[in-house]
Amino acid sequence: MRSFKGLCVAIFWNISAVVSNATDLQSVTLAPVQHETAAIVVQSVDGSTVRYTPADLEAFPTYQLVTVTPWRKDAAAFSGVLLSDILARHGLDSGVPIRVTAENEFTVIFDRAALAAAPVLVATRVNGHPHTRRDRGPIQFVIDFETYRASDALREAHFVWMAARIEPGR
Repeated sequence: MRSFKGLCVAIFWNISAVVSNATDLQSVTLAPVQHETAAIVVQSVDGSTVRYTPADLEAFPTYQLVTVTPWRKDAAAFSGVLLSDILARHGLDSGVPIRVTAENEFTVIFDRAALAAAPVLVATRVNGHPHTRRDRGPIQFVIDFETYRASDALREAHFVWMAARIEPGR
């Protein structure tokens, strides 16, 4: 049986390995652009909500990830913010599952394992241009594809496109 200290070290080691393996995730500064009309509403643990447009999201620290997705075989440069930064702002970063709902009412749960498996980029741009609904935007969850493929915790459903709502999972 592992000690509590040993378990904490193992968890930290696994999380550190996931973050360090995401070598394609780079901090970037994004110039202002005109985005499609869209928003994602985030519900905090206390029930309050905040609505973020793509431009509002870009007020968080921004990152770029060059990867493929299950639907995009050629690598693209996705830019946006980390889901973990959004969750932290709303008290949703304690490992509690979250529910993400898309504009078309598609819903997926990110359980503890999925949240810890890899950094999730909430993309607002692709190849330097505003993300569009035609290309699975305007707000899309993107995960480094190699990390996704190696993970037992992540599913294709976690690549949410047209994301519209984040709330505590139930």
